[in-house]
Amino acid sequence: MAGMRYFLITAKHHDGFCLWPTKYSDYNVMEATPFKRDVLGELATACREEGLKLGFYYSHWMDWDGSGGDVWYLEDSPHSTTPLAKESCKDSEYRHPTQSEFESYWQKKCLAQIKELITDYDPDFLWFDSWGIDSDTYMTEHRQDELIDLIREQSDRCLVNSRINFNTPSDRCDYLSMMDNCFPDQTFEKPWETSGTLNRSWAYHKKDFSWTSTVQLIKYLVSNASLGGNYQLNVGPTPEGEFQPSAIRRLREIGCWLGVNGESVYGTSSSPLPKVPFGKITFKRQSGNLIYYIHLWEITPGAAVFIEGLKGQVKEAMVLESGQPVSCDLVDNGVYISLPLELEGCVLPVVKMVI
Repeated sequence: MAGMRYFLITAKHHDGFCLWPTKYSDYNVMEATPFKRDVLGELATACREEGLKLGFYYSHWMDWDGSGGDVWYLEDSPHSTTPLAKESCKDSEYRHPTQSEFESYWQKKCLAQIKELITDYDPDFLWFDSWGIDSDTYMTEHRQDELIDLIREQSDRCLVNSRINFNTPSDRCDYLSMMDNCFPDQTFEKPWETSGTLNRSWAYHKKDFSWTSTVQLIKYLVSNASLGGNYQLNVGPTPEGEFQPSAIRRLREIGCWLGVNGESVYGTSSSPLPKVPFGKITFKRQSGNLIYYIHLWEITPGAAVFIEGLKGQVKEAMVLESGQPVSCDLVDNGVYISLPLELEGCVLPVVKMVI
């Protein structure tokens, strides 16, 4: 619907609840709910049928379940049965675990479940999350290596993100995850991504009316693509498992824009050209050609824009959405592009230039 190429779902968040019938906790969708269906299993099958990559969010350093020596014990958690946990929660919502308690959780639940997820569902990537000083306290270099070693042993393709420890991630992570809704203005040596929201909330919030416009969401996507980054857009379903109309409209509009301009995003990389004041540029090499996609955000139809540093004979230039030819004038230090008057009717138009 939205032109997305992969699906990331929360397999286990900090509350410890699991969306699959794990053998290492009875706090799961099969045993603790009337739904009694393997959500991850059904999703994995659907993704394979649709050719979508699949990833699992897994909270590896927080777990409020409280069973089996797990981590943070919530005072009112029905699964927090340890007397010590109850006693220590008098003055705060939770207490930090000791290293021995965390190690028990780490070995008995976290590592065991990660192996289970890979063995049973063969995900393309795992998305871990951590932040703050406690990230260094519990996600030590040794534990990061232990987790990554396990993943590498079980899969030769499952990727790991940098928020395995946000403060000091292992050099062995495969890609970088920025802070939430953070859109950098630079490239990075490793593949990278931004995780963003449609409004202010990650989960469904019926009183969150601060919806980001479709135009802005597309700009976030293109901006990241122009710097070699990915945009991971979050959608929070309602308690009924549905998407709100505001979310559906934006997703469909993004999908429609990608339907005609998708090649300017998919498979592109950061542009070697200097930044331009009127938009962004993405780039790819294809069949011996250099292809530049000029994303026009601030334009005056009928005027001309200058692309500095673009050299070589322009073999073809056109508006990607309509196929309308675009005139180009090559000068010593770049190219002038004459913008058609008809661009006035396009939303975030893209000019494709083949060199």
